[in-house]
Amino acid sequence: MKKIMYGVAVLVLATWGLTVYGHNPAMDVWWWRKQLIYLTGFGSFILMSLIMVLAVRPRWLEKPLGGLDKMYRLHKWAGIWAISLGVSHYLLKLSKSLLKVFFEREAKLPRVENFLEVFRDAAKDIGEWSVWILGIMLIITLWQRFPYHLWRYAHKALAVIYVLIAFHGVVLAPAGWWTEPAGLLLAVATVVGVYCAFIALSGGIGRTRRYQGQVLSVKQHTGGVLEVTCQLPKQWSHKPGQFAFLTFDRFEGAHPFTVSSADHGDGQVSFAIKALGDYTTRLQTELEVGRAVRVEGPYGCFDMRESGEQVWIGAGIGVTPFIAWLESLQAHPERAPKATLYYCVKNAEEAVFAEQLQRLAAAVPNVTLNVHYSDEHGHLCAEQALQQQSTAAHVWFCGPQGFADALQKGMQAQGCSTRHFHKEYFQMR
Repeated sequence: MKKIMYGVAVLVLATWGLTVYGHNPAMDVWWWRKQLIYLTGFGSFILMSLIMVLAVRPRWLEKPLGGLDKMYRLHKWAGIWAISLGVSHYLLKLSKSLLKVFFEREAKLPRVENFLEVFRDAAKDIGEWSVWILGIMLIITLWQRFPYHLWRYAHKALAVIYVLIAFHGVVLAPAGWWTEPAGLLLAVATVVGVYCAFIALSGGIGRTRRYQGQVLSVKQHTGGVLEVTCQLPKQWSHKPGQFAFLTFDRFEGAHPFTVSSADHGDGQVSFAIKALGDYTTRLQTELEVGRAVRVEGPYGCFDMRESGEQVWIGAGIGVTPFIAWLESLQAHPERAPKATLYYCVKNAEEAVFAEQLQRLAAAVPNVTLNVHYSDEHGHLCAEQALQQQSTAAHVWFCGPQGFADALQKGMQAQGCSTRHFHKEYFQMR
């Protein structure tokens, strides 16, 4: 993610630098103010265009970026930086009165006008209102208690805001930019971003990956875990470790859940749903056999098919991708990598998948299963997980973010590269 963000920063700075180089001899405070206004607005818009591309979930970006979960993480941070730059752009615009107190301003050069001049006032007003709307949207996105079903409608409306900001940028961009590198990048970003915005507004996101089906079975486990099997058309296929968006209620919308079964070619797919919020808690009692479901996917690249030493760590409901992997290896156990699987739960009562894991692991000799109870042995640490592994071992983790952070720090203390730590970022907002 950092490489992508750095790449965008370098691209924006380079195209801006090539555009302004040698065009203004007087680089005083007023020149810098104007250029910073342009630069922050330009950078904010390029990031917003990246956000729109990521929002439509293009297949060709999944593998290079490591899966949809990584794409959404990039989407989130690009949004935070885009809004931050947008606010800076607005504040710089308001700084004129303050700067006049300290710096004398020479007579302004006449502005080069073009055919868009008639829209200039409207574009300014749109830009000002958009900053306020984006700021509010950032707050409710980061505020996890804000209801998801309301947030998703507000979030979808941001595609409209993007189109308005594109209008603001095209109208107010300096006329001289359109024959320079910055203008070319602005034009390409606008065309691509607006196209993606219309895909989002027309409901086209994920349309080719949607399957209608029905709930085939529902099994209630202790600890608020619901195991749901859905019957989809036989065209459905997935790989172990992937996830999908399930819609049981159109008003609530789609929620992501990890696939907990292997693909048997019959269109049946299972998910384990933990009661972690209002919606998933309601599903524990409301979901019943025969209910219609729409499944979009599969997504994700949680792919452990590599050689070398491996450690698999599934915390609570996070063990589901490992169940899918073990199930997929039953027919060809020799294909399994040498791995140690830790199923981390609080106590035996919460180890709802222990029996299933023991049965599956028994048929795959290369995988050693350890059920770790934190009540008895404390939380699993990197030293325990890697005690029989070399520093070259790869760790595959699925579970809470805090647990992941602690393991990564522990790996560093053990001399292991954090690049060997693989996890899913399952926070989609």
